[in-house]
Amino acid sequence: MRMSATTPRPSVPAHSPRRVEVRRDAMVVEGHALADVVLGGFVLGAPLGTAPVFIVVGGITASPFPFGDRETSVEPWWPALLAPDLIDPTRHTILCPCWPGNGSTWKGFDHEASPRGSVHAPEPTLPPLSALGLADLIAAWLAGIECATPATYIGASLGGLVGIAFAARHPERCQRLITISAGLRPDGWGTATRHLQRELVRDGQRTGDVAIGMIRARQLGMLTYRGRDELDTRFGVLEPALDRPPVAAYLDHHGQRFAERFPVRTFLLLSEAIDRSRLGSDPAATRAELARITAEVLIVGVPGDLLFPYPLQYELYRELQAAGASASLWKLDSEFGHDAFLADQERLAGLLRDSGFLAEIRPAARARFEGIGHRPLREIRIGLVGCGVVGGGVLE
Repeated sequence: MRMSATTPRPSVPAHSPRRVEVRRDAMVVEGHALADVVLGGFVLGAPLGTAPVFIVVGGITASPFPFGDRETSVEPWWPALLAPDLIDPTRHTILCPCWPGNGSTWKGFDHEASPRGSVHAPEPTLPPLSALGLADLIAAWLAGIECATPATYIGASLGGLVGIAFAARHPERCQRLITISAGLRPDGWGTATRHLQRELVRDGQRTGDVAIGMIRARQLGMLTYRGRDELDTRFGVLEPALDRPPVAAYLDHHGQRFAERFPVRTFLLLSEAIDRSRLGSDPAATRAELARITAEVLIVGVPGDLLFPYPLQYELYRELQAAGASASLWKLDSEFGHDAFLADQERLAGLLRDSGFLAEIRPAARARFEGIGHRPLREIRIGLVGCGVVGGGVLE
């Protein structure tokens, strides 16, 4: 089996993202044989092997340029996290893997859309991958670029879902995990909305108008990505004199933009990957998979998130605890719902600072007899509740 990285490893910092491809003649992912595989990703910052490694992964539509690219004028989508005390390219190696169809591919993936009216043109079938398979593709890319340093993985939405699978299936590669607006699994409501989105796209394929299918799918998606309060504040004022409600122009803009720039097959594969994601076939198997996680985990949830509601983050937190993993749960209060990690990212950056999770880890001092180290790794806030004579005495 041939595996090669097409770009040599540099010995100086990369001030702009540098694409690195890994090519494999064949590989098996979740039982599916893939041929002529090209795994793409971008490297930014300190050379590999010289600094701590950060893996940054976003949602379905996220580009592999969270911090932008000045050379190609690509705008950043996570600039608030690029800071000396968070993610710093002068001190860290930043890795941004590409999703299939959006920088990575294999034989049969890329397929030209049928001409309008050609409703019966055959189309290669995409393998039914889940977040587990996407995590394996990231691990294969890391192996191909010879990244041997356990990384801090930061993922949001689909990226957060894949991060959980990555930490469980490849524990030797994940030192710390931050998962934002994700969970162990999708819930029924989120699955239903994604199913409707895919049906809208497939209806467009059947009628020869894929663009309108993509437009409608994105418009439906926008109602799940943003919070109800935000949409009410922006568009809730009734204006009877208008032919269309004010929110219509907003939905038209996002739908048209999505249809023009995003690959159809990539959307279908990644959307289905969310709904196929299960770590185990039953609760016991899921807990056994979580027990493999050796990374320290920070979970961030947004109470107003419709797509991955806060109870899913709480469920993940409790299951990690039960499996013996080190985990903490943080609440991000925002009116922006699921998209808070983008639309309220300054507040997210503040939360990460408050958590101390990304602070440099100091070597632990030898513990005293009492079991307390001379210097803690980081401050942890705890709460105590006492009841009755005994409980009150403990608190005192």
